Amino acid sequence: MLDGVHERVTGIIFKARLSDETTHRSRYNIGAVRHADATNLGFSGQADRDRQAAMKAQGQEQKVETIRRDEPRVGRNDPCPCGSGKKYKQCHGRQK
Repeated sequence: MLDGVHERVTGIIFKARLSDETTHRSRYNIGAVRHADATNLGFSGQADRDRQAAMKAQGQEQKVETIRRDEPRVGRNDPCPCGSGKKYKQCHGRQK
């Protein structure tokens, strides 16, 4: 049974041919797709207007608060904050 599987697999491998990019083109012409009106892409923006109206009704204003670091950023050549004595780039800063 395994001999038959091996023969079929090797037969498929040896019959395989490399294909050119010109023989396999996309069925879809992606470059020809155009929206008639690209400003909203089919969305009216009603949900955004409803959310803004609800916030105004509650008397809340949108205030964007910038996120700030509590501790200074660790440089690559600085000692690792874990206390190992190694440079940060050799300890916890190593890219995997």
